[in-house]
Amino acid sequence: MTVRYLLAGLALLLGTAPAAATSPALLATGSFFVPGVGQFINGEPVKGSLHLATYGTAAGIATHYQTRDDYIEREDRYDEDDLTITTNRTSERADLFASVASNTRFYSAYDAYRERRAMRGNLGYSTPISDEGFQDLATAPFAARYLSRPTTFIPIAIAASGLLLPAEDSWVTRTRGGLTRTEAGAMLLPRHGAVALGEEAFFRGILNNEFHHQFGPWWGTTASSVGFGLAHSGNGLSANAAVATAYGAYLGWLHQHNDYRLGENVAVHFWWNVLLSAAALRHDPEERTAVVRWEFRF
Repeated sequence: MTVRYLLAGLALLLGTAPAAATSPALLATGSFFVPGVGQFINGEPVKGSLHLATYGTAAGIATHYQTRDDYIEREDRYDEDDLTITTNRTSERADLFASVASNTRFYSAYDAYRERRAMRGNLGYSTPISDEGFQDLATAPFAARYLSRPTTFIPIAIAASGLLLPAEDSWVTRTRGGLTRTEAGAMLLPRHGAVALGEEAFFRGILNNEFHHQFGPWWGTTASSVGFGLAHSGNGLSANAAVATAYGAYLGWLHQHNDYRLGENVAVHFWWNVLLSAAALRHDPEERTAVVRWEFRF
């Protein structure tokens, strides 16, 4: 994951024109690598301290769980042949805090970028900058004004169709170490909330906006969606680069369609991820065994 995030940061550096040391793009890059740096430069030390403390705390807790003996490495968790996920409480908690840490980087970069442009009258950009704050984006997945739009509920309905798949045709989850499905399901909301907010802030809020300003809507969306695709490995439930690029193109269009506001993007991204993960959590491998035995019995 770290390598992909560094590549995304490099894409930001390469995709932005040379500018002053306090340009929005360079402040964003600083906060990407060290959350809070851009906020300190913008004259917001309290916010900068909060970003740095959130990142450090979440990363520390994630490391604590990742170094425990019962932690299951991600490459050992997913059986691509049998479409089976094996997980436990330690692994799920590690994923939750790792997600908060990595997406704090993304959001901190966006916040530094957005605030710098807002402070300086948009600095001559041809694209507007959103006035949405953290609370606006965090609550967006539950806002009726987004959930009632076809551009939101149609993608959500597509993701929800995975809940109808029988065990033999979908990913199934084997829980270990006392982890209940209810507990694992409860972790989906904060984990994917962090992912949706952080990734939309970075890939659409910074990259899509910046590339649209420099290259125009067509090439700007292409560049930001390719960057989004390269940040996805295709391992386990993660989309592969091609699928993520196509999905990123839709989200890039949606971002532009909403005058570069991010709320609907966060809502779509959140529910897509939650519903696909919930579909994989519905069944366990024993249900497949039960189906096979029933077929042989008759």
